[in-house]
Amino acid sequence: MSLEHVFSTSGSTSAPRQWVRTRWQMEQEARMILGAWAPGVTDILAFAPTEHSYGMILGQVGADVTKARLQRCSLEKLVLPDLQVTGPTVILCIASTWTLLPSLLKRLAPQVPVLVLHSASTLPSKAYEVVNRFAGGNVRFVEILGSTETGAIAHRPIAEASMPWTVFEDVALLSPIGVESRLKVHSLRIARAAGNRVAALTHQSDDWILAGDREQFQWLGRASQLIKINGVRQDLGVLRAELGAATQCQHLTCVPLRDELRGEAYEVLFSSPTLSEASITLAIERLGVHFPKPVQIRRVEYLPLSASGKPQAWAIQQTGN
Repeated sequence: MSLEHVFSTSGSTSAPRQWVRTRWQMEQEARMILGAWAPGVTDILAFAPTEHSYGMILGQVGADVTKARLQRCSLEKLVLPDLQVTGPTVILCIASTWTLLPSLLKRLAPQVPVLVLHSASTLPSKAYEVVNRFAGGNVRFVEILGSTETGAIAHRPIAEASMPWTVFEDVALLSPIGVESRLKVHSLRIARAAGNRVAALTHQSDDWILAGDREQFQWLGRASQLIKINGVRQDLGVLRAELGAATQCQHLTCVPLRDELRGEAYEVLFSSPTLSEASITLAIERLGVHFPKPVQIRRVEYLPLSASGKPQAWAIQQTGN
């Protein structure tokens, strides 16, 4: 592997940009995370693709630095792991992995310690059922917050109660304490923007947080995805996850709009050979009164997904198709 690696952002909110990580940055991140929660790891089951920084750093690079066996898995491509593992095992999850996870843990947990990591997307609602069933004993669940630009920033145990995020030991939290603001950090692992000669030491992300102190914060959502409907703040990422689960449609997203009558609003875009606007409307009604109604539901010919499974609405917005 070369001394530098180029990653592209997911493109979930805007056209993808390229960022460059050094080999040292990636190895530092892999050693820090796997060394803390999976010492002696022998097997890594990576459902996160290596095109995404999460899958590359904790999958490919993680296997290199720990000498663990790496299995590249994909539920979408029906590439399933060999469960004849020999020691502590790490499972790198993305949203779709949680459907398969109970059957994996049922086999693995009686044999070896298992670390389940999740990153790159909002946790699906079914995740908490899995955690409640398997947490404790041989299985540990950890969620990682990060980005292509920064790498891993913070972590927290996966639990139904809203837990604060704790920054990693090599990350300094620069956001003001006690005030809602964008997440700003200092880290030697911040990537270099393609075309720039050097990497910045600080980065301000699209994450909207409330810092309690210099080590912990509450994550409130993505600033570009937070809107107020009838005076109530809504996270479009959460709405997309709920509606996607209710309709079993991965190619679906919620896009913010400015509406002359309502002020802030949103529309639903989806691509499906079997669903219609009427079936999406029915699913929203079944979700109950807490789920705000969109101003429009629009079926599109094709809604592309990123490597980590995030709908790329920017492509639709640019082409109009």
